[in-house]
Amino acid sequence: MIVKVKEPIAPEYNLIRKGQLLFTYFHFASDKELTLAMIANKSICLAYETVENPDRSLPLLIPMSEVAGRMSVQEGARFLEKPQGGKGILLGGVPGVKPAKVLILGGGVVGTNAAQMAAGMGADVTIADVNLARLRYLSEVLPKNVKTLYSSELRIKKELPDIDLIIGSVLIPGDKAPHLITKPMLSMLQPGTVLVDVAIDQGGCFETSHPTTHSEPTYVVDGIVHYAVANIPGAVPYTSTLALTNATLPYVIALANKGWEKACKEIPSLQPGLNIVEGKVTYKAVADVFGLEYEPVFL
Repeated sequence: MIVKVKEPIAPEYNLIRKGQLLFTYFHFASDKELTLAMIANKSICLAYETVENPDRSLPLLIPMSEVAGRMSVQEGARFLEKPQGGKGILLGGVPGVKPAKVLILGGGVVGTNAAQMAAGMGADVTIADVNLARLRYLSEVLPKNVKTLYSSELRIKKELPDIDLIIGSVLIPGDKAPHLITKPMLSMLQPGTVLVDVAIDQGGCFETSHPTTHSEPTYVVDGIVHYAVANIPGAVPYTSTLALTNATLPYVIALANKGWEKACKEIPSLQPGLNIVEGKVTYKAVADVFGLEYEPVFL
């Protein structure tokens, strides 16, 4: 068994043996080369991001989503500074000067943590989602400087001219993220607006996003600053390691002691994590993205 944090990189593909269990974040839907390589080496790929509890929560994605959500605002605030290419706006404002306007797309774990952080810094925050029940919950638990918005293309477009920072945090488990901000929509934003794409691991929820690194985190398209670091929690490895290990360790022990088949039988939340098993794609969203045959696992 190999336990990692990030997916295997190209030089590692041929080192992985048939029947070897890999337990890590894969994000297959955004990487066809990785998907085909794992099919070819006939390993067992158990993906953190699709391990799913009966209530549909994602226990191994939550810790990193919490870190990424909070950091997205921290980084967004930094790149709103003028020397970083932003508008030169202080996120929380000061007495007599309005705070920045923040739009958060997606009301899941990332979006909720981003809203908490942005609200705590004094920003004017709007969080958008398509789940009314979730919006009602967020309206009750988030601070009063956070407004909720039922998400649609029209409503997003109406918000764009006045927004200073947009956090993209939409997740479809195991599938590619939808593009909620298209390239033509950038013209509706003011120059220096900052887009932070937390969904970049799943392909990104802004059409103009492409993965960046911590050493070169941003680029500019049509005057709009894009931040699309593919591993945001990697900037705070101490916090991230402890948060992730707290969640993964019980599963790692079960897999080591029982083997993957018995562990997946006895712990129902593990089975949805099986994305590729000995050359077969066993997670439907991954198969659908690349037009591959889907073969469910029956344990």
